[in-house]
Amino acid sequence: MPFDGILGNPLLKKALQAGEEQVGKVVGKLLASEGVAAGVQSLISGAVQARATLERGVSQALHAANLPSRDDVDALRRKLDELEAMLDGLAEKVDRERGGKRGGGE
Repeated sequence: MPFDGILGNPLLKKALQAGEEQVGKVVGKLLASEGVAAGVQSLISGAVQARATLERGVSQALHAANLPSRDDVDALRRKLDELEAMLDGLAEKVDRERGGKRGGGE
């Protein structure tokens, strides 16, 4: 890669480390402030609530339109996989039985 030589430069590494340390200190000071920490917590809480509300709305809309949800489709896919495995097992048994009867009867 063309940046390998540049990123391997010891002076650049020191500069990046110093920058990371400064950013870490600033972020630490910001998060130490109760007001900022409460604001971040409130923002995250609001985002989680908004997502839950959106998911409930989508689920209700799908139900109203008589359309399956992602969970419904996933459950159906699992059931189909189980049925397919059972059918494969039955097909193998039938093939073995047919093979056994042909070999002994002919």
